[in-house]
Amino acid sequence: MPAIDPNHPGHAKGFDPFCDRPSRTVRNMLSDMLRDCLAHGEIFPGDPPQSLQHYSRAPYRDFIRDRIARYRKATREALEASDSLLARTAVLWRHGLYFEAHEVLESQWLASSGDQREGLKGLIQAAGVYVHREAGHHAAAAGLARKAIYRLRRFGDAIGDQQAIDIKALLEDLLQLTGSTDGADA
Repeated sequence: MPAIDPNHPGHAKGFDPFCDRPSRTVRNMLSDMLRDCLAHGEIFPGDPPQSLQHYSRAPYRDFIRDRIARYRKATREALEASDSLLARTAVLWRHGLYFEAHEVLESQWLASSGDQREGLKGLIQAAGVYVHREAGHHAAAAGLARKAIYRLRRFGDAIGDQQAIDIKALLEDLLQLTGSTDGADA
């Protein structure tokens, strides 16, 4: 899993979907568009949608530009990957699009049951860990990492498409984030 880069333009100072309603609106609108593109087998469009035109000042403008560029690359790769939702999610993850990966996984999680549902919940929680870390919410990220570790250890094999998501590597990364090497406290 890639390391968090707090200096990445997609994490522009002042863009805070946790505390700023316009930031949340922009993030959610773009994420919904990305999910629709993936569902319809389309490359993300190169221009901001009309509905986001009035977010033309920093930090929104910078976030929108960054996301459009990364979404275009990610949708190209994801559509070349396979029809597996997990393979497409793994592409988003590699592009540091953790919130978006969470959103894409949620529909599969809602439609699943049993061990697969629990495993997917662990993967969604893991994506949330990185979203919190990007926002500087390290305590929340560590707490969520412990929950994700628990679920991924117990139910990670039930997720399916083990070639798309390297659960073992993800668990190692999450353990490092919690400051544990063996997961005894996770």
